[in-house]
Amino acid sequence: MQETWKAFLEQEGATILNDDVINFNHSDIDLTKTPLAAPISGFAMLAVSGNDRHVFLHGQFINDLNLIEEPAAQISAWCNPKGQLITNFIIINTGIAYLLIFKADLKEFVQKRLGMFVMRSDVTINDISDSSPILGLANCNDVASLNIIFPTTTGEISADEGLIVISHPDGSGRYLITGSIEALQKNISNFKNSLTMTGSHNWNLLDILAGLPWITSLTQEQYLPQMLNLDALNGLSYQKGCYPGQEVIARLHYRGEVKKRLCLLKSEQHLSIGDPLTLEHSDNVVGNVLNAETHPDESCYALAVIALDKVNDKLMIENNEVAIIELPYAIES
Repeated sequence: MQETWKAFLEQEGATILNDDVINFNHSDIDLTKTPLAAPISGFAMLAVSGNDRHVFLHGQFINDLNLIEEPAAQISAWCNPKGQLITNFIIINTGIAYLLIFKADLKEFVQKRLGMFVMRSDVTINDISDSSPILGLANCNDVASLNIIFPTTTGEISADEGLIVISHPDGSGRYLITGSIEALQKNISNFKNSLTMTGSHNWNLLDILAGLPWITSLTQEQYLPQMLNLDALNGLSYQKGCYPGQEVIARLHYRGEVKKRLCLLKSEQHLSIGDPLTLEHSDNVVGNVLNAETHPDESCYALAVIALDKVNDKLMIENNEVAIIELPYAIES
């Protein structure tokens, strides 16, 4: 984390652990109603620029970049030739570059491997994670009081006073804001009368409640996009041209059957990435936790990939029952 940004957050009352967990001491937050601003940590941002950036990325990623030829944002992902996810992104077309937001523990791998495919293309990939922090906003029904221009439709972006403001492409009604440290500092100071500052763990929890999965180094190259509901999140196009893994992904859609899907879980115990789900009185693993976070009420919510023919059975993690709850979006059967 860049030192100026870190010092500013600490001045605003944050406690920063291991440079990647930002905490604010607000235990009475209602995550569904309280207007929130969360400095986001644990994510990287790459800027892909150059005259060939569109053609280059369009040929690598699973979503149709032609849908955001004008400045806008979408969910997308990058797969290996077997169709397994290397990472997933929020990708933002600013008009002069594409910004890729993804989990920070994959940064070096993704930047190096993506760079291997540039060859003679006019494409430059730069790490701007430190110079362009990310702020998340949730439950902001009165955006007029925040004195910046907010986009109104899912995936739309606006630019205002050194900031890029994104209406979150997951359709959750949240916003992402990025830009220079100076611009973010100025606006956080303006937001304080209208929004409650919260920690990065609560933003991760909001991602989970929105059904938005994130691949990490622990889950890299294990899942096909449909298993993580990227089709339901408008993060996967079946109409675009070729990309790595396209044949496998298309075959599953047109000829096969998705036998595992991302589900939303609630548990009274702490859950961790990779935790196996089993059936009651059985050691047979029927799923694994992908992302997990503890709620302020001390219950735990998680996203897990589970065999669809087992989702109506009694599911256990370490002999404790977990409950599957409804996702906020529909899954095409």
